[in-house]
Amino acid sequence: MNRIILTLAILFACFSASFAQDVIVLLNAEEIQAKVLIVGIDEITYKKWDNLEGPSYQIAKKDVFYIKYANGTKEVYNDAVTESYMLKPKYRPGNDLVNKVIFQTYIEGGCLFTKEEAGPMLNVALGFRCWDKFFIGIGSGIDALFLAPAAGYAGFDVANFPLVLDLRGFFPSQNAFHPYMEVALGADFITRFGGLVYYQGQYYNLFPMTVFRLQAGFGLEYQRATVSAGYTLFHASRKNNLHFGYVKVGIRLGKMN
Repeated sequence: MNRIILTLAILFACFSASFAQDVIVLLNAEEIQAKVLIVGIDEITYKKWDNLEGPSYQIAKKDVFYIKYANGTKEVYNDAVTESYMLKPKYRPGNDLVNKVIFQTYIEGGCLFTKEEAGPMLNVALGFRCWDKFFIGIGSGIDALFLAPAAGYAGFDVANFPLVLDLRGFFPSQNAFHPYMEVALGADFITRFGGLVYYQGQYYNLFPMTVFRLQAGFGLEYQRATVSAGYTLFHASRKNNLHFGYVKVGIRLGKMN
């Protein structure tokens, strides 16, 4: 009887040992199931638990929160780490923008429109994304309008060449979708391709001319893609303010993981 109990105890000890493993917990809360081999001054050497016959790996000790060994003991290497640090919000996958100022470019196309006229636009903004919270840059491009038929004239008539300060503020997000608010302020240099322009009951022949532009709207960024909509005001004088809606889609160029 005693021999049977002793045999079972040995088998149980071997069985338990076969499933005993070390757990390396990193600062980002990731856990590595491992067999720790060497704890050096700056690095920890280990083998992956599911491949003990495979290669050895090393990880910097500064990236390790603690090690929980198979026998239940624990060694903490960064005891100043708090739970709030480990559980801080994770930003959008695929981006490396937090706590950085990086150069980025937006290329966007869309349409200006009212009830009577509309036209395509293509804009480029070059600037800096700051700490993944806001973008500031200079925008330019070309906007065009197909005016409504009037006085026997219709066609691709007016072209605007904007030069604006492009500002975008990003709302906090923990996923790949990042909503933002955008504002553009600056001047538009307007020219024409035809003769007199008839607009809202008046003929205009004051081209080229310069007007003030105010554009404001909301958008959504998904990884590199953007889509936005809003309102545009062209201010030429008190009597000749032109009001447009706009929609546009585009792509963001710049650093990503």
